[in-house]
Amino acid sequence: MQAIDIMRTELITVSPRDTVDHAARLMLEHRVSGLPVVDDEGLLVGIVSEGDLLHRVENDTDRNRSMLREMFASPARLAAEFLKSTGREVKDVMTPEPITVSESTLLAGIADLFDRNRIKRVPVLRDGRLVGIVSRTDLLRALVGSGGARPGHLRVVEFN
Repeated sequence: MQAIDIMRTELITVSPRDTVDHAARLMLEHRVSGLPVVDDEGLLVGIVSEGDLLHRVENDTDRNRSMLREMFASPARLAAEFLKSTGREVKDVMTPEPITVSESTLLAGIADLFDRNRIKRVPVLRDGRLVGIVSRTDLLRALVGSGGARPGHLRVVEFN
């Protein structure tokens, strides 16, 4: 199976100029954990996830790093972290240039990308344009639906 066989094509997207609050509300309303970020021409420019938003909220705990680590952090990196933690627009908190796949990418390749890069979704592109998205849930549904899940014994444990 390929990405085209399991990708979702009805996508909720945001603009880089949308507010972080708007993106968070869309995620909650549509029960998704990430949104593709597209520019005015419809080109994918990033992805914003719950993790990006939580990183912003948890700024104070994230900034507690060792003095040694602080000394070796580049000024550009420190500036980027500050902007991400205080940004008001999606462009300030999104992950730019996300990992993407084509419609013909095999599911095994997508699973490998998820695992190697610790990501939960990949936008699907056709000729550079966003045409779908595949999440870990989509991949799991395909695995279970294709009979890929091995039957086993169900064990019910009660906790008292």
